Amino acid sequence: MTSASIIIRTKNEAKYLASTLDAILDQTQRPHEIFIIDSGSADDTIEIARRYPVRILTIEPERWNYSRAINIAAAHATGEVLICLSAHCRPIDEHWLASLTQHLTDPTVAGVWGPGYQPGREVPHPGLAERQLTYGPENRSWGLSNSNSAIRRSLWQELPFDETLPATEDKAWAMAMLARGFVIVHEPAAAVWHAAHDPKNAFRRNRAVQSGYDLIFPELSSSAVRQAAIIARRASQLTRQRLESRDFSGLARDLMRLPAALASLSGGLVARAEALRRGLLASRPSRGGHP
Repeated sequence: MTSASIIIRTKNEAKYLASTLDAILDQTQRPHEIFIIDSGSADDTIEIARRYPVRILTIEPERWNYSRAINIAAAHATGEVLICLSAHCRPIDEHWLASLTQHLTDPTVAGVWGPGYQPGREVPHPGLAERQLTYGPENRSWGLSNSNSAIRRSLWQELPFDETLPATEDKAWAMAMLARGFVIVHEPAAAVWHAAHDPKNAFRRNRAVQSGYDLIFPELSSSAVRQAAIIARRASQLTRQRLESRDFSGLARDLMRLPAALASLSGGLVARAEALRRGLLASRPSRGGHP
């Protein structure tokens, strides 16, 4: 059995942390160790964490980013596998950890990730595991996700997560592993309940994610207006499907999530506008006439 070190990033996660830790400790495969890496929680997160057999680490809020938090905890880990899990992502059943780690007995597999389902929505029947061989701009929202992932610690030691990225460190790491000839596996059975972000966090997170994509894939050139049009069209299609199927409860849930969805959209659009502005400014000659 593969030994697993679980890393949970927290900041003001008192609402979800206990249920997530309870689910972890109820796994058929016991974790080797659990780390909480906290970045300045002002609620009861730390007090809750102290009730559990976990090791608590801290990082100053001004030094925090997604990559650095994981890297700090991973440097203390001793398990063969690093499990990256968001505090608001509760394993859906007691087989979650075994489902994640089973693929890492294959030496060609660098990492594994599982889906996240919003509480209250129907969980689809788990499909078969899928081996990811390529990754690019066309499927950039898919792939390894550090909200629910497992990676080889030996490979992380060779290539820690890139701390210069505002987000999407998981995608960049997976791309590097794929370039080395490894594969990444998507395991539908390793699912978690992923609680929805509040509007503030949705804006901040999606702004960071979009900025990360712009750095990983500089060839992306679609405008902020086009991005908004695509998202609006998808939302319209979903609403029409809800109405045609008379799924009024689903429509009501969508409306309740609308503020966070709009905040997420705004964050992405701000990041896209910032990227376009940087490109325009870089192409302009300086006022002094120097290149």
